[in-house]
Amino acid sequence: MMIASPKEWFSVSDATFNEKALYVAVLLTFFCLPLGTAPPTIAGALSVAIWLFSGIAIAKRRVYRSTYWMPVYAMAILPLIGMIYTHDKYGMSADYGGKAYYWLFGLVVAAISFRRLPALRLVQAFMLGLAINVFAAMAQIIFNLQDRYGQHRGLGPDYSTLSAYLIVGIMMTVFFLNRSQQRTPTTVALWGLLGLYFFHLLILRSRASYVAFVLLIPFIGMTYFKTRKLLKTATICLLVPALMMLSPVVRERIKKTIHELTYHVEADAGAAWGNQYTKKQDRFYMWNGALRIIRDHPLIGVGTGGYKTALKEKDPDPNIPPQSHPHNNFLHIGVSYGLFGLVIFCWFIFSVISKSWRNRTAPEGYFVFSVILVMLMTGLFNTQIIDLGTALLISLAVGLQQAFEDSAYD
Repeated sequence: MMIASPKEWFSVSDATFNEKALYVAVLLTFFCLPLGTAPPTIAGALSVAIWLFSGIAIAKRRVYRSTYWMPVYAMAILPLIGMIYTHDKYGMSADYGGKAYYWLFGLVVAAISFRRLPALRLVQAFMLGLAINVFAAMAQIIFNLQDRYGQHRGLGPDYSTLSAYLIVGIMMTVFFLNRSQQRTPTTVALWGLLGLYFFHLLILRSRASYVAFVLLIPFIGMTYFKTRKLLKTATICLLVPALMMLSPVVRERIKKTIHELTYHVEADAGAAWGNQYTKKQDRFYMWNGALRIIRDHPLIGVGTGGYKTALKEKDPDPNIPPQSHPHNNFLHIGVSYGLFGLVIFCWFIFSVISKSWRNRTAPEGYFVFSVILVMLMTGLFNTQIIDLGTALLISLAVGLQQAFEDSAYD
């Protein structure tokens, strides 16, 4: 991982002013992702404006005919189709359908002239923003400042989104460590960066991210080690969870999880595992309800945003708080768009993973692969594809695939 000066980042003689302007705006979007909600939204809007009004959107139109865009277009259209037949009575369909614009940012990224402007810098910008946010979180700890949820998120977005970002950051740092020379200043800096990301992950309260990270440790180990991979990876699979247990936040979350699971083991079968609503692990109730709705509407689901209405119709008890989505990517797609939507979603996932895996030796290829893998893992417990922060990162990663297209158009 080369640490370049700002002058090196932008001094590209054969790139036009408009190309550089778009590149800087997209780079700023990557940098701002971990720094809240408004900064990346503003930077993203700026990049879209440059893309449209500079004429680059038209000049690069051939890029959008590439085959890897087909499942992306299908994913973008799916919520709009679902609005036609939705069961929604709460206004959720307009909210979720309107989020189809997230995919626009991927089109903007793909318009960058990657033969003249390196994709590596976009990945580095994301990692730099993530590191700055860790320092902001450390300042909150030092000065005893917490957000309304008692978290030390720094400037970052929702803790589950930020935790997913941190796992991506850890995976990319390990990737660069694998390719760095031994005992160089860059290697020392990378180890420090890895420590920062790991520290911040452990002080956030995202159980979903803890699970996702532990599940990804074998893959991370196989990425880093060059010799005797199996033995060394098996060692860190034991060592890293033990290190995580040193965090009082992690211990508290595990204790709470054990308490909640104990309730379901000991409770009456009619109430346990989501058959009835309970605050003790309400995700079981959301998942159970989603499966019941899918059973009744298997082909096309209940439409965009229809989950909340359909679940309330099954359980009209006013004491049960309404649930907007089932906190699972696959269940969200299944309950909203049925088997039809699940086929499209799996097509999209397979397309991005297979293409990025083939290009995993390049930083941008491994970044795209890491993003999709982390969103899949954390998406088992959260609906990442409708959250602004994670959906924006997925869209940006999808557009970054153009960087390793064999026949990139200029």
